[in-house]
Amino acid sequence: MGRSKSRLQRKREKESLKQAVKYLLLIFLVLYLMIKLGLPALIKMAGFFGDIRSSGESIEKQDELPPMIPRLLPLPEATPSAELNVAGYAEAGSTIQLYVRGISADETVADNDGNFEFKGIHLREGENEIYVVARDDGGNMSDESKTWTVTVDTSAPELRIDQPDKDDKFFDKDSPITVSGTTEENVNLTVNGRFVMVRNDGGWETKVDLSEGDNEIEVKAVDEAENERREAVTVNYTP
Repeated sequence: MGRSKSRLQRKREKESLKQAVKYLLLIFLVLYLMIKLGLPALIKMAGFFGDIRSSGESIEKQDELPPMIPRLLPLPEATPSAELNVAGYAEAGSTIQLYVRGISADETVADNDGNFEFKGIHLREGENEIYVVARDDGGNMSDESKTWTVTVDTSAPELRIDQPDKDDKFFDKDSPITVSGTTEENVNLTVNGRFVMVRNDGGWETKVDLSEGDNEIEVKAVDEAENERREAVTVNYTP
């Protein structure tokens, strides 16, 4: 009987020793973490794992990041057409909202490569400010893209030949003659196919060599919207 109690006592002592060793190791681990991480971090970590254990639910991170700012491909400064295609690229799968003159004009979705396009967007005469905004599946909105201003201009530029007059006659050493006139600022001007600089006030002037007989002098002005106007005079030259 005494032997049985002695074995039981020894067994309990071993279990107590094991338990004490476990507690001792746990104390050393806590002290190590306190030194390594600091007490505030340790408390936060304990709270974090405690929340997970108590809730038994996985932590889901909500998407609050806005999509990348979309970019538009370059648009013309001016056009004679009242309709325009607008294209660009953005975050794949995001919804692209198009604004023209500050008003929402259309909506589309960027493809898997991030490309998007709006076709046949109606523009009004004059200036049209165009930009886009992207929206992801979480409802987050990007900042506005770069704004492009496109001017719709359907009128041909003004053009006048001041000299020479129609049917003027020239002789001997008159050639080359001076050809001059006026047009609009910022147009491309050619005289008989040769480029001529236009001054800030719209005036222009150049020299033209004449050949014997009738000489047609053709002047063409093309504005930024590619509208063009042509004027011509015919003069006669006798060497």
